[in-house]
Amino acid sequence: MNNIVFTKATIYRNMKDYKFVAKLDTAKRQEIQEKVVSAIKSKLSVIDLTTADEKTIQHLKSNGLLTSNGVSTMLIDKDKSLSLSLFDEEHITIQSTAFGFDKSAIKNALSTAKFLSDKLNLAYNDEYGYLMSDLTRLGSGLKLQCDIDLTAIKAINKIDQVKKNVKNLGFSLTEKRANIYTLSTKCNLGYSETEICEEFEKMASKLQDLEIESAKMLINTNHDDILDKIMRSYGVLSSAYLMSYDELEKILGTVRLGCNLGCLDVDISKIDMLQKLTINSLQEIISQTELKTLAEKVKKILKGEDYV
Repeated sequence: MNNIVFTKATIYRNMKDYKFVAKLDTAKRQEIQEKVVSAIKSKLSVIDLTTADEKTIQHLKSNGLLTSNGVSTMLIDKDKSLSLSLFDEEHITIQSTAFGFDKSAIKNALSTAKFLSDKLNLAYNDEYGYLMSDLTRLGSGLKLQCDIDLTAIKAINKIDQVKKNVKNLGFSLTEKRANIYTLSTKCNLGYSETEICEEFEKMASKLQDLEIESAKMLINTNHDDILDKIMRSYGVLSSAYLMSYDELEKILGTVRLGCNLGCLDVDISKIDMLQKLTINSLQEIISQTELKTLAEKVKKILKGEDYV
């Protein structure tokens, strides 16, 4: 089963002997920036967002690395899959992303945080862990998220119960778009980074197992209708002359369901590539030319051809 489409790890840190972001004056912000940049510049490249080109800004936003318009300085790795921003909620915010369920995103964020802790004097308490302005981050300062396709669970009207159960287990599950839901960690205090990562992976695995059970239930109880919906959705993907991101996103869940059930002989990596198109889309298509271009991209991906 492959229904996790995006993974994100966020780590927050504050400098010792400095006020939290809301109370920092300009001089202190400058001090912190100089210390952080000096410590990490051998590992990451500095970007001044006030002068960065639009292509760079769009890449950062579409990959979930830039979430605040108030950030002016950011550092990124050479692959542009990890960023470090300053004064976005806390002094330091490290974000690492990957498509699919990729533990390397989490590993990269933790590795960067460890590198910083060896170089900087961070706000830390032996009893409470890393100190934060937001109590939900107190402790490890680690937040994990993954976007997961729950088409089958939603189709059998079990999504509300699943969200409730997930909440009772200390996580949150919120609808992001179409049939995509975001699973997130909530509490840090009292848990090590290793424990948080292990429990998060277990919860993601449970949701995948439940999606499998729900998919089997769908196909067993309403075989012809479900199979027809899957085939019709794939037909649109492979044949449409015009397509919007909204339409693509709405039918991808059904096609992914067909792949996971073995109803469609399609490489799941191609579906992941199509999902990446929807995640990277920053605005809705408004012209016929753009609708045609997206439909052509979709067909090329399904055929295993390169696209630009």
